[in-house]
Amino acid sequence: MDDSHQPNDETTWASLSRREKALAAAGMTGLLLGTITALLVALLLGLFAVAAASPRLVEVDGIGPLFWAVALFLPCNALAALFTCPLRWGLRLTGLASRTKRTTEAALSVATTFLAVLFTEYFTPGLRVHHPWLPALLAAFLVALANLGIRPPSRPGAATGADTGADSRP
Repeated sequence: MDDSHQPNDETTWASLSRREKALAAAGMTGLLLGTITALLVALLLGLFAVAAASPRLVEVDGIGPLFWAVALFLPCNALAALFTCPLRWGLRLTGLASRTKRTTEAALSVATTFLAVLFTEYFTPGLRVHHPWLPALLAAFLVALANLGIRPPSRPGAATGADTGADSRP
């Protein structure tokens, strides 16, 4: 068994046959569609959770407006990001401590979600919300909980070189 690596051993896109290229393209397309589907299902479940948690605040004309809300959430999130991105960029340029930056980034994430849900409530046809800020606050809270579940806060004793500002180069 020869473990030496030769430069000619690498497979390039040009060296693949048409069949192999078609299989690779189909695999990447399936991965992309699966990722998009998972994202939309997560958004729809979050929307159902907010609508179920506040039944007297949210009135829906059937199931169609919920799908409209999912479809409009991403553009509304982009609109909300237009308001918070300058703050994020300014935060990255400051010399604040990394813990302060992480906390502020989390707060800006919650604010972006809050604004995105407000915009979605406003632009979705067939969706009537009596107090729009309450479901938006609930959705922002759910996103904050999901973020904590995905990325738990770092412990003070577990500081890395990036957290302490130490130079990690040799």
